[in-house]
Amino acid sequence: MYIQFVLPHGGSGIPAQHKLSLIKKEIQDWCTKYEVVGWSQKTIKYTHRLGFNDEKYFSLFSMTWNADFPFQIVNVANERY
Repeated sequence: MYIQFVLPHGGSGIPAQHKLSLIKKEIQDWCTKYEVVGWSQKTIKYTHRLGFNDEKYFSLFSMTWNADFPFQIVNVANERY
């Protein structure tokens, strides 16, 4: 399971690299505020993924994330490769 943020590609608006840095800052602030330990991030093409070592943080994240960056929780078991 991971949390996915979609970055802009093409068109107008905030460039992907700038939006990515803003998202990373918000994630860092959120993790500090809620004392989250055991998390990782990676960016693949135009998506940024956030994962936690403990599944309880996914619920906490979905209830408390108030930054202006929409996200989606992705269950890896439901994806096809």
